[in-house]
Amino acid sequence: MKKIYLFVVLICGLLLGGSAFGQRPGNGDRPERKFTGTVTDGVSKLPMIGANILIKTVNDSLLRGTVTGPNGEFEIVRPAIPQVKLEISFLGYKTITKIHSFRDPVELGELLLLEDAKVLGEVVIEGQIPVGEQRGDTTSYNASAFKTQTNAQAEDLIRKMPGITMQGGQLQAQGENVQKILVDGREFFGSDPNIALRNLPADAIDRVEVLDQRSDQSRLTGFDDGNYTKTINIILREDRKNGSFGRAYGGYGTDDRYSAGGSVNMFKEDQRISVLGLFNNINQQNFSSQDLAGVTANSSGGGQRGGGRSGGGGGQWGGGNNDFYVGNSGGIVTTNALGLNYSDKWGKKVNFSGSYFFNNSTSTLQQTTNRETVVNEDLRQYYQESLINTVDNYNHRANARIEADLNEKNSIILTPNLSFQTNETFSDRDALTSASTGDSLSALRSITNAETKAYNIANNLTYRYKFDKRGRTFSTDIYTVWSNRDQNSDLLAASRDFNRNLIDTTLQETDALNDGLNYRINATLTEPLGEKSIGTVGYQISNNKTIADQKTYILDAERRPVLDTALSNEFDNKFITQRLRTGYAYNSGGFSANLNLDYQYATLDNEAFFPTEGVFKKTFNNVLPSASLNFRNRETGFSWRFRYRTDTDEPSVTELQNVVNNQNPLNMSVGNPNLAQSFNHNIFANISKVNMEKSRTLFMFLNYSATNNYIGNNTFITAKDTLINDEILLRSGGQISQPINLDGNWRSSFFLSYGAPIKKIKTQFNTNTRISYNRTPGIINGDNNINDNLALGQGLTLSSNISKNVDFSIQTTGTYNIVNSSLQEDLDNNYYQQESNIRLYLSSQNGKVFVGNNLAHTLYSGLSEGFDQNFWLWNIEGGYRFAKNNKAELKMVIFDLLNQNNSISRTVSDVSVTDVFTNVLTRYGMLTFTYILGNFKQPEAQPDRPWQGRPGGGRTW
Repeated sequence: MKKIYLFVVLICGLLLGGSAFGQRPGNGDRPERKFTGTVTDGVSKLPMIGANILIKTVNDSLLRGTVTGPNGEFEIVRPAIPQVKLEISFLGYKTITKIHSFRDPVELGELLLLEDAKVLGEVVIEGQIPVGEQRGDTTSYNASAFKTQTNAQAEDLIRKMPGITMQGGQLQAQGENVQKILVDGREFFGSDPNIALRNLPADAIDRVEVLDQRSDQSRLTGFDDGNYTKTINIILREDRKNGSFGRAYGGYGTDDRYSAGGSVNMFKEDQRISVLGLFNNINQQNFSSQDLAGVTANSSGGGQRGGGRSGGGGGQWGGGNNDFYVGNSGGIVTTNALGLNYSDKWGKKVNFSGSYFFNNSTSTLQQTTNRETVVNEDLRQYYQESLINTVDNYNHRANARIEADLNEKNSIILTPNLSFQTNETFSDRDALTSASTGDSLSALRSITNAETKAYNIANNLTYRYKFDKRGRTFSTDIYTVWSNRDQNSDLLAASRDFNRNLIDTTLQETDALNDGLNYRINATLTEPLGEKSIGTVGYQISNNKTIADQKTYILDAERRPVLDTALSNEFDNKFITQRLRTGYAYNSGGFSANLNLDYQYATLDNEAFFPTEGVFKKTFNNVLPSASLNFRNRETGFSWRFRYRTDTDEPSVTELQNVVNNQNPLNMSVGNPNLAQSFNHNIFANISKVNMEKSRTLFMFLNYSATNNYIGNNTFITAKDTLINDEILLRSGGQISQPINLDGNWRSSFFLSYGAPIKKIKTQFNTNTRISYNRTPGIINGDNNINDNLALGQGLTLSSNISKNVDFSIQTTGTYNIVNSSLQEDLDNNYYQQESNIRLYLSSQNGKVFVGNNLAHTLYSGLSEGFDQNFWLWNIEGGYRFAKNNKAELKMVIFDLLNQNNSISRTVSDVSVTDVFTNVLTRYGMLTFTYILGNFKQPEAQPDRPWQGRPGGGRTW
């Protein structure tokens, strides 16, 4: 072991960059210590209910707080910092102040409060609850500091918290997309964040934590590997951890619109069972991308690779109690979904969580597409398309997570996942291509039917062994996935060449099979290099293996199926990567530095069997440095982070397979077996300042990434009828694209967010500024083209915190986009988009009668002809609550009162700008009955007005 130690020291001494050293004990790995005690009146010896327990820094910055319960008892977690100031106070009594060191006892016993003779008469003060605290790298919000309407859901609560916003249906925290939501540290229906947000009641939540969650291997070993997931952890109230709660609802409306479903949560200490159901035809959806693999709806049919910006106003009803809406899907969607989640602690060593989810969705989509393509310095081409698309999708998904501390030295985490899906798609496409002169070049009418079956079986096993020496560990991470996708499709198409007035038809049937077997094995050894530093060495091997077999048949003159070799292909792809990993980490209080230097050897091995045989083999050698620097001042709430990472990205089998995709005969695509891997650089810098005592937040980050050997598109647009591979006819005005490696791709973004309370109107003010600049290279008809997209965005949000009876929010975001093409510098594709939303909720003092308004405005200016939009989406609701504790609710909703709902999006790729108009749900009315399940004690009401305290104890409202 001494040799290993010397080897680690030698390697780490040569490092130029590195991997992060994660949380040391005291930052979350150490068990929580809790202050406990009882507050009593110093004279009467009676327990004092509602005494304030505050924990502050020695400089009086508030960290957290609570109040005593019915017996004068309290329990509050002590922050893991060397010294804190503990204050116990009650109006009319002398405050007890204690400076507590970390090693001092936390059992405080009986605390006697004595009357303060200086306090005379009645005093009126504002009741104030601490907003939250900063705990190491975790921002923790106190749920009781935010007021929500009766029967609100978790999403309604979380959106009120500083630094948390909803952008285009995507929850963001501190400017980054939230990728996972946990409940008491456990997964809830897998990693889909939307299910937890829309199935947990707001009044069941005690705290909400925002953190960058590290990988399983990083958390087990204590060595930060640089892999983070922006995560929200919902901590439930203690009185909601035993018993059952949930809701059931059903509604029917005009045009045969319906909505029904509900959720039931049955909790008993560590054992938790949740069941949910969802049945509707009003675009309320509750599934993740895992449920949609194999959905082949594509508005353009061009097969182009490239990023862009999009937006729309697709019918989002923001704030209904049963809102399962996920993003802007467009079209009309009918959804039937059932889910089951189970979690428990088996003994003292095993934590288990698992879920099963079934989803059936049927969607009908109608789209109109306008695409402008830059052909060369003097020529542009226009593509117009009308598409009708229907998709019927069935998905079964199951996953589990097992964490086990086998003994003091051995721990494992096992996460199996299984999904199975069937999918049927129908597409009817009518398209026209024209020149910039307005002359028609070609037209297309095509009908496609496809049936897909797919399954995916994945598993990840993480194992860690702790040696006797503190900090010395050995761990391994083994990931495997088997996937299969089998699709049968038929195409009936007729295309017309206007120049020669010729029409040809296509009738074909295609069987496409993809089998995949991927694995990744990673072994890591960590070794302490001192009290504050640690080193690591590791080895990783991975293999991405895919077998692709596509056979396409056409009808001959006698209408017999004949194999079309030009559209058929058998192809095997193997991408084997081996990596030697070294790292060093230093952690001292609020500062940590993490450096990595990896060497990677990769082999891309492709073999074609049909229609021609061939072997394509390439090797790659890369040095992959990375670094991470972090600083946090726990007393002031100021922190900054800097990360630099490099990685590689191998091409997919679809991009490698040399077979033509002619599902849209005017927009074909073909793979490229000569593709190489891309190499990525990423820089992320972040500054944040959180003042929980004053509810002020400041978040700023800068992100820059550049890609060498970027996989872009080589696009060829025909000026006359052209044979592709001497066999496939591409009509005049048609195009075919092929992936190709290009340099010059980079993306950058800047984000600044500031939030502060406006105390006079009890409202949180948040403003955010976004700037992004993306450069996308491409080749069109042999000429290099660079598309630059500069986006300047400014947003403003006002979110009330008045009371559960008065709730409003005002939000607006405007973005100006500047698009430039190097082939045509005078190309004017600049456009402006603005999305605004006003929500207002009012209810009677007892909460029985309520009304709600949601008014959304969408503006698009500068799009292609006929695509500019300026419309309002106004949803109103009103209802009555009755039964005990207002558990029953009868509500009338009118969706899209003005009947203006619309959807529009713009995408900027390497050589084109595309505008898409999609049909959406329009005006309807619905009457819904909802019943709240559960017999929990209602949470103590928070003060909506000043309260009076009297010497001698007690408080009156």
